[in-house]
Amino acid sequence: MTRNNFEGAAYLWAFFTGEGKGAEQISIAVSKGNDALAWHTLNNGKPLITSQAGEEGLRDPFIIRAHTGNKFYLLATDLKIASRHGQGFHTAQIDGSRYLEIFESTDLVNWSKQRHVSVSSEYSGNTWAPKAIWCNEQQCYVIFWASNLYTTASITSRETITYNRMMYVTTKDFQCFSEPEVWVDVDRGLGKGSIDAVVVEENGCYYRFMKEEESMTIRLDRCSQLLAKVKGDKYPQQSGPLHEWVTLKERVANGLPNGAGRLFTGGEGPCVFRANKGDVNGHSWYLFIDQPSYHGGPNHYIGFASNDLTNSDGWVSVASKLRQNLPENQDGGKPRHGSIISITKTEYEQVRTALVVN
Repeated sequence: MTRNNFEGAAYLWAFFTGEGKGAEQISIAVSKGNDALAWHTLNNGKPLITSQAGEEGLRDPFIIRAHTGNKFYLLATDLKIASRHGQGFHTAQIDGSRYLEIFESTDLVNWSKQRHVSVSSEYSGNTWAPKAIWCNEQQCYVIFWASNLYTTASITSRETITYNRMMYVTTKDFQCFSEPEVWVDVDRGLGKGSIDAVVVEENGCYYRFMKEEESMTIRLDRCSQLLAKVKGDKYPQQSGPLHEWVTLKERVANGLPNGAGRLFTGGEGPCVFRANKGDVNGHSWYLFIDQPSYHGGPNHYIGFASNDLTNSDGWVSVASKLRQNLPENQDGGKPRHGSIISITKTEYEQVRTALVVN
């Protein structure tokens, strides 16, 4: 099975649930049939994947189906906020991990031994929220993440955080990687960088959803060249040639109902995925955005949908139905920053059977 003949019958969701004891681990859920807004809790609400390396925490899991169709790769952030003695995200950007955590599977149930892989340079303070996409032009995968960069490799000489840039490497096999390069470098001041990018391809163009830390909102940019770079003190203009990144929308989904009795005002960890043919809700695209309490939210994903990625104002809220049908871990945690993929009927049944639907 390749990407060209793939037909999804359901969805699989990998996520973590927060900063509490046991929360910084990876859980997996499957949809209730071909419905992206209704989910089963699996594995008796217990996380499926834990870390034995680095900081021994796993956050921001991202699953990608191999372009050959015969396996899956799962990437995660090496970070355990619960062990940082109240210093949290600030110190994690100064002396945080320079590693990715990588797992492989052929059935979405049994996962390989963890690979603790260094991808960031010694001048990096963190390696956050890795994502990947197959790039046809380059015939390789592009892995991208957020890092604060410093002028010194000495952690003790770093007085405060700088700002997050989006970085990338390329790989053909998730074993060997190129040297890291800066992809998005928009300097809006200390602590006001770019994080949590995710990219999808549609009709020869790439669409990138990304969090602006200055406004704590999600932006949408478009370009025909995946590895085109952005640098300066401003984000892209709203018009320009296709081979350069341009802004389609700032503050995506702001002002729409968040399903918890309030309007959506911003979030992080955007998860965008194409709807399966026959999805019962009748949408073409879904965008789930993590709205934690520090962004005025209920500490879980908020759902939005659209029928056209190019219509930047075409998103509608589907948050109420999603909120009523979220999976939930034993500790009450609901999905935070994660990823969703389409799966076949066979894959769906094997995951349901092996991990026991609640």
